[in-house]
Amino acid sequence: MPYTLPVKPSPNLNTQQAILLYPSTCVFEGTVLNHGRGTYFPFTVFGSPELKGKYKFSYTPVSIPGMSETPLYMNQVCYGLDLRKYDTDKLRKQKKINIQWMKELYKAYPNKEKFFDYKQSKEIGNVDFRTGDSNFKQQIIDDVPEEEMRKTWEPALSNYKQMRKKYLLYP
Repeated sequence: MPYTLPVKPSPNLNTQQAILLYPSTCVFEGTVLNHGRGTYFPFTVFGSPELKGKYKFSYTPVSIPGMSETPLYMNQVCYGLDLRKYDTDKLRKQKKINIQWMKELYKAYPNKEKFFDYKQSKEIGNVDFRTGDSNFKQQIIDDVPEEEMRKTWEPALSNYKQMRKKYLLYP
């Protein structure tokens, strides 16, 4: 059911677009990519100086008091994806997170052994923690097809859906 939050949940989730993209984009906090912190459009752009020549889109993270004071790659030009015009209704209708962005950026990143080194970005948690799946990172590395990846999630999703029933207020 479509719903617009009346209050921004965070300075870094400051637009309806960012909020709708967040389930698909929060996993980037477990990588070496800047995910828009240091801009006024976090979680809608992703990039790194390492992606120069791979993408035309660029932005430069800067210190923004009260929002992102020391963003990853501060004052460096980052190249990558701009999702600000992405059709979020498409995500809503599919009821699935978009993992193609992670697959695409991993393939484009030149230093693959460092891609999932989240400690460089000072963010909370690695990709395994963020996805709740210890296989996700390896599946991205191995370029497992999306549908195969999703099938591996099914047992845990079914168990979760069963467990949550006792907490639902509405059918």
